Amino acid sequence: LPRWVPIIELLRNKDEEGNIASKNNEDATVTILPIDLVLYQRTKAYPQIPETTFLDPESCRTRHKNLQSMVGSKQLHSPLGEPANWDEPPFVAISDEFLDLTREQKIEVVNGRLSGIDDAGNLQIESKQLCRDGSELMSIDDIDHVICCTGFISNLESFLSPQIIDALEYDSEDSFSPLTLAWDTLHPSSLPNMAFCGMYRGPYMGIVELQARIAAGVMNGSVSISCEEVKSALEISRSIRTATPKAQFPHFDYIGYIDTLAKLFYDDCYPIFNVNIGDVVLPSFYQANEEISEKSKQELETEFLRGQDGSRMPNIVLQSILGKWSFERYIMHLQTNKVERVYGTVNYSKYFERTSNDEEEIDGDLVGHIFKHPAKERPVLYREDGVYELSPTQKFDVFREYEYECNKDVLDIFFVEGGKRAHLFLSLKFVPEILSCNGGHNGEYWVKATSDHLCIKDLYNATFRVKLNGLSASEIVIKYRVKGPSKDYESTTILKPSWS
Repeated sequence: LPRWVPIIELLRNKDEEGNIASKNNEDATVTILPIDLVLYQRTKAYPQIPETTFLDPESCRTRHKNLQSMVGSKQLHSPLGEPANWDEPPFVAISDEFLDLTREQKIEVVNGRLSGIDDAGNLQIESKQLCRDGSELMSIDDIDHVICCTGFISNLESFLSPQIIDALEYDSEDSFSPLTLAWDTLHPSSLPNMAFCGMYRGPYMGIVELQARIAAGVMNGSVSISCEEVKSALEISRSIRTATPKAQFPHFDYIGYIDTLAKLFYDDCYPIFNVNIGDVVLPSFYQANEEISEKSKQELETEFLRGQDGSRMPNIVLQSILGKWSFERYIMHLQTNKVERVYGTVNYSKYFERTSNDEEEIDGDLVGHIFKHPAKERPVLYREDGVYELSPTQKFDVFREYEYECNKDVLDIFFVEGGKRAHLFLSLKFVPEILSCNGGHNGEYWVKATSDHLCIKDLYNATFRVKLNGLSASEIVIKYRVKGPSKDYESTTILKPSWS
């Protein structure tokens, strides 16, 4: 998943009888938000309890479908592929770059699990597919660095007594949820003066703070929890630890878990903000300092306004079109009604190599053969290779290149001449156009932009339309109306993904 997700809302004007009166561009609004603000929205009013701690196959399929609707078709048509079994819980990684790096083969995907490193420094991979020699191990050599993303090891046995370890049902090999605890915090019947915070995979600071408050409240007597509540919570802890298959995180229902802790400690005093269905949940709403909560509420509202000001739309569009496309272009000469055809392939590449070995400077950054620009997003190279068909008997090969770059709320397109960026061609500001659903991030919709370019005496009126399915473009339509002393034609180009 990427860091930013567009939420589409269709504003429908209705007549006196409640019928939709219009569906114009102005009727659709786009709010592009950080993905956590999209994922952590209430499905029930506070308190959203009981916390969901088990995913049955139907729930898993629903979650997969929702996540796929955000990504679109890009992952399916990539070396990563999609999870084969939608009856099991989904696993998510958040990155703007990883999927596109695999699609452009800058990252090689190996299906399997690392089993070890041999004496020569080669990686030994347990592959689900048998290797050519019939073994289940494959070896990868020429390794420069190995990065171990293993998380933390609890290691409680090094300082807690065996009696305590037994009472906690501790498993040193379990990095998922190594202890049996009520709300991953307390074991009051066996260990009344001991508490834990953050002892499970993936804790959030809002959770850790509430765990600490509950622990302190139980120990000083200000928080009272019944034996039945503790017993039930311990059983839930055991069920989470023994669940098969396991979810990515023990407490994947973040809102349900934080609401459970808040109700234990505050009863119904807090949170005071964002307690209704559809509201975004922030951890800062779950503490007693109302001034901080109020400030967080204002910052959240500001974030929504930023998501609607258009500044994030160019990145969404540019990211959606990366990859390989096939295209057909028809050029209609309006004075003669003659039609010419161009067809071929287009590649939108973010990690391109320049065709010139000369070094150049772009905005103060020295650029060599491979584009390096840490200060801002990389531009995207548009490379078109095709056949120009003047007539059934007259054909010749053609190519062209542009560079696309995000610039605040517009997408700039530059000419490329001799392998180097030249002058500006178009500046496109995309707005939502048509929706084929009732809104939300899980439907197909079009975004549209127009721009003009005066080339000496010839005026180019450009219209770009991109059909988005989640964060994957499924069609691009580019039209130019060109008029000048010696030009009067209309060019229409339709691009389809190479996998379609």
